[in-house]
Amino acid sequence: MSVVRFPVIFLVAAATLFIASCGRQATAPAGPANDASIGVLLVAHGSKSSNWVGMVKTLADQVREPIMKQPGVREVRLAFIEETKPDLAAEMRAFDAAGIGEVVVVPLLIAGESTMTNNYLQYLVGMRTQAKAIKQLQNEGFDVYYPKARVAMTPALSDSEVLKKNVLRRVNELKGQDSGEDMAIVLVGYGDQVYGQQMSDIMEGLGRYLKIKTDIDTVAFAFCGKLTDYSGAPVVEVINEVLELEQQVLVVPVLVGVDEMLQVNTIQAAVNAVPTSSKVRYKPDAVLPDPVVNEWVVTKVQEAVQRVRDAGGATVPAPNRG
Repeated sequence: MSVVRFPVIFLVAAATLFIASCGRQATAPAGPANDASIGVLLVAHGSKSSNWVGMVKTLADQVREPIMKQPGVREVRLAFIEETKPDLAAEMRAFDAAGIGEVVVVPLLIAGESTMTNNYLQYLVGMRTQAKAIKQLQNEGFDVYYPKARVAMTPALSDSEVLKKNVLRRVNELKGQDSGEDMAIVLVGYGDQVYGQQMSDIMEGLGRYLKIKTDIDTVAFAFCGKLTDYSGAPVVEVINEVLELEQQVLVVPVLVGVDEMLQVNTIQAAVNAVPTSSKVRYKPDAVLPDPVVNEWVVTKVQEAVQRVRDAGGATVPAPNRG
């Protein structure tokens, strides 16, 4: 059966994912690679929900020790783009104050191409420095700091198999021992006004994966964040559409953490608003917690640290002309 798509026309924005880049031209390391002083910055969106923030902080606490075992890593910090402290500027200042020359940024975000990544994160860690964009961020109240450290960024969750396996696990938990032949899946993501096509592509990719890995043949998706003004109406609409095709629906949030505004006030309320809500299975969960995600974070840091060390080792100090 064909995938049911959330009925919104998205604007397609072409952009390039920054896997490893730098905003300001910092001086290359003068010593050998094993002398590199590296900091790791875990970055999350931020939320007013203490539960959501607690889940992210727990991940940071769990990965800190294995990350610190990586050669050259001196500090591991956690920052939030908005809503929550500490912010990015504060942590980048702390790295500079500690004499950290290289910073590996790990976005704990679903999408690599999004407003949060392209319009905020890349500028707030110094990877991009366009004056107009910086001025706009300052007008919005963001503290913009230009770090001395050279910055590299790892991929987001959507660029790995980890997200697919995480969603598959939660689908199977909802399905239990029942056959999926008469079931449908509705994935619910945050959404993005500017990078809507990229978000749709992520959902469609998850849908194709779930069709291969389960006996469920109908997968649809909807969004529930700023794109829809936190309205559950699109979720209700999609659930009703797939209930015309299948007997039961599994609703799965594709969100990093549990924020009551989204999982409860929006998605749960939408499920309750479905006339035949007894046919809907829903658990207000999220990608976190997941030990596999923790392992993925550590692995991505390990790969990035090795690239930093390799680059440092290949650099020859300029001759002293004094």
